[in-house]
Amino acid sequence: MEELKYVIDDSTIVELLGVQNFTNQESAILELVKNAFDAHATKLDIIFNNNKLVIKDNGIGMNYNDFKQQWMHIGKSDKDYEIIDKNNKKRVLAGSKGIGRFALSRLGLDVRLYSQKSIEHKSVLWTTNWNRSTLEEMDALDSSGTTIVINGLRDRWNKSNVVKLSNYLSRTYNDNLMKISITFDDDTTLVQKYFVEPKLAYNCTSKINIQFLSEKCHLVCNVYSDEFKSEAKKYCDDIDLYSNESTINCLSVLENDKDISLSKDELKQALKTLGDFSAEFYFSLKEPNRKDVEKFLYKYSILPERYESGIILYRNSFSISSYDGTKDWLGLGKRSRLSPAAATHPTGSWRVRENQLAGKVQIDKKANNMLKDLSNRQGLDENTYYQIFVKILDEGIAEFERYRQSIIRRVNKKNNIVKDDKMVVDKVIKNPATIKSLSKEEVNKFIVEIKDYKKENSDYKKEIHNTEERYKYDIRILNVLATSGLKATAIAHEMHNDRNSVAQNCDSIIEAMEEYGIWGFVNESERTKYAYSNIPELLDKNKRVNSKIVSFMDTMLAEVEKSNFFAEEHIILELLEDVKRVWERDYAWVKIELDLSSTIHYVLAEDVLKVIFDNLILNSIQHNEDRNHLSIYIQAVPNNGGLEFLYTDDGKGLNHKYIDNPMKILEVHETSRKQGHGLGMWIVNNTVVMSGGKITKIEGISGFSMQFTLGGNLNG
Repeated sequence: MEELKYVIDDSTIVELLGVQNFTNQESAILELVKNAFDAHATKLDIIFNNNKLVIKDNGIGMNYNDFKQQWMHIGKSDKDYEIIDKNNKKRVLAGSKGIGRFALSRLGLDVRLYSQKSIEHKSVLWTTNWNRSTLEEMDALDSSGTTIVINGLRDRWNKSNVVKLSNYLSRTYNDNLMKISITFDDDTTLVQKYFVEPKLAYNCTSKINIQFLSEKCHLVCNVYSDEFKSEAKKYCDDIDLYSNESTINCLSVLENDKDISLSKDELKQALKTLGDFSAEFYFSLKEPNRKDVEKFLYKYSILPERYESGIILYRNSFSISSYDGTKDWLGLGKRSRLSPAAATHPTGSWRVRENQLAGKVQIDKKANNMLKDLSNRQGLDENTYYQIFVKILDEGIAEFERYRQSIIRRVNKKNNIVKDDKMVVDKVIKNPATIKSLSKEEVNKFIVEIKDYKKENSDYKKEIHNTEERYKYDIRILNVLATSGLKATAIAHEMHNDRNSVAQNCDSIIEAMEEYGIWGFVNESERTKYAYSNIPELLDKNKRVNSKIVSFMDTMLAEVEKSNFFAEEHIILELLEDVKRVWERDYAWVKIELDLSSTIHYVLAEDVLKVIFDNLILNSIQHNEDRNHLSIYIQAVPNNGGLEFLYTDDGKGLNHKYIDNPMKILEVHETSRKQGHGLGMWIVNNTVVMSGGKITKIEGISGFSMQFTLGGNLNG
C-alpha cells in the first residue's frame, strides 16, 4: 500500500493563497508588517522606488534550515501566543496559519528575500518568480533581520496610494513596539497610531468605555461627556451631565433574543467561553448648526481634531483587515434606519448615526479564541460567538444612546417658552403710527422681537420637518399593527354571519346524538379513556375554543367603530368597567379591581383609555400565563385638570434585565419574550405622551406597577 500526498503547482498556490486571497494591496502589506512584528523587529522600513518595493526589518531573521522547514512549509507555524522581544517586552504574536507569506505574490511578480539570523550563521537569499524558487547561502550580513525586494509590482503606487497605505497602517497597527516608516520619492513618513490619547473637546464630545466580564456575564459601561454647557444642569437636575455608569446582565438581555438560537444554559456557557474584551467609542456631531447649538446647549460646534467615523476591531496589536473602520461591521446604519427617531422624540429611541461614532474594540488571541479568522485572515467567521459579540457591543452603545437622549429631551423643554404678552411688535401692528413715538428702549426691544420672529420662523419650519419625521417613524410601526388588525377585522366580518352556529354547534351536536340514542354510548368509560377518542371531551374543548372565537369577533367589530375615535365627555368608571368586563369574560383566571369615583368625568376619545389598558392588561397576562390566578388593580384620581392612574398586578413582575432600569420597557421593540414584538408598552407610552401626560414611575420587583397621568391634548 502506497501513501500518497497532494502535489500542487507553485503557480496555483500563489494564485489561490496570494493574488486572490487579499482584497487589496494594503492588506497584503499588512501581512508582511505582522511577519516583521512576530520576528521581534523594532524597526520596519517600507520603501517605494520606481517599480520596486523594499520591506526591511531588524528582526531575528532566518537561516538555511529555518527557511526550508518553516518558510517553505505551507500552513505550518511555530508561533506561540506571546514572546519576549529583544527589548525584553511582551508581544502577542499576530500570525498563526503560516500563509501570510503569500502576500508577497499579491504585491509583485519577482521576489528576492535576504535574511540573516545571527552572526554565527550565514545569510540566505531566496528568489522566486512564483514558478521557480531557489535558496542559497551567502556571506553573513552586518546585522540580523530580513530584507524583501519585490520587483514587477502588480499595482501602480503613487503619492496618493502611499498616503492611503500610511493611513491604513495607522488604523490597523495599534502598538508602539515596532516603528514603521514609509519612504516614497525620498520623502519618509513615520506611521502614527490613529487612536493615541483621545481627549474630550478635542477629538470627541463623549467617550464610551465598555468592559465585558465573561465570568459574570456582565457588561460595565462608563460614559464620560463634555457635550453640553453648564446651563443644561438646570434642566437635568437628576442627571449627571459629565459621567454615567451602568452594568448590564448580558445573560438576561440576550436570553430571549430571536437571533440567538441557544437555551439559557447554552447562552451562559457561550458568554463565558467568549472571554473578556473591551471597547472605547468616541461620539461627536459633525459641525452642528448654530441654531442647534443654541437650542440644545451644545458646548462645541467644531472640534480641533475630530475623529472621523469608523469602528476598528483590534486583536492585540493589529486590526483584522475587514474591520479597519472603513466598513460598518457593527451595523450602525441599519440600527438608525430601523429606529430613525430624533433625540428629541418623546417616545422613540434615538440611535447614533454612522458618521457620529468612531472607536476601537479590543479582543485577545487567546482569551477570545472563539472569534476565529477566516482562512484568508481578512475577516472573522460570523459564527454564534461573533453574533453574541456584536450584540454585546450593541447593548453598550444603546446605554450611551439612552443616557444622551435623556439629556436632550430635558434640555429641549426650554425651547417651549411662553413669550411675554407685552410685545412691542403687537403694539405696532395694532397701530402702526405708534412706531414714531417709540422710546429708544422700545426700539431696541422692537428690533430684538423682529429678529426673534425670524429665528422662530426658521425654527418652526425645522420643527415641522422634525414632527413629520417623528410621525413617519410612529406611523411605520403602527401601520404594521393596523394592517394586522384590519386583516383580523375582515375575517371577523366574514365570520359574523356564522356567529350563532359557531357558538351553538357543540350543543346542537350533543342534542342530535341524544335524539339518535348514541350520546350514552359515546359516554361509556371504555370509549372515553383515551383523549384522542373521547368525544364528550373533544366537544367540550371545541366549545371553549368556539367561545373564544366569538369573543374575538365581538371585540374586533366593537373596537373599530368610528365613534370610538372622537373625543367627548365620558364617565371614566364606565369606560374601565367595559374594559374589565371584556377581559374577565375572556380570561376567567384574571380579576380586575377598579378604584375610582363614578363622578369623574373627562373629555377624551374612548380609544385612548382602551389602548392604554388593553395593552397593560395584555402585557400582564402574557407575562403570567403559567399562573392560575392574576389580580389587577386600577386606581384613578383627578389631579390638576388631568387624570392620575395607578395600575398594578400581583404577577411575577419585571424580567430581571429591567429591574435596574424599568423605564427601558417603554422603548420600541424592547421585549423579554422570545416571540414578543416589543410594541405594547411603547404604544402605552406613546398614547400617554400624545395626551399630554407622562409615565412617572414603573416598578417590578413584587408584581408590576405603573403610575402615569393623562393630559388633555386629545380633547378636541
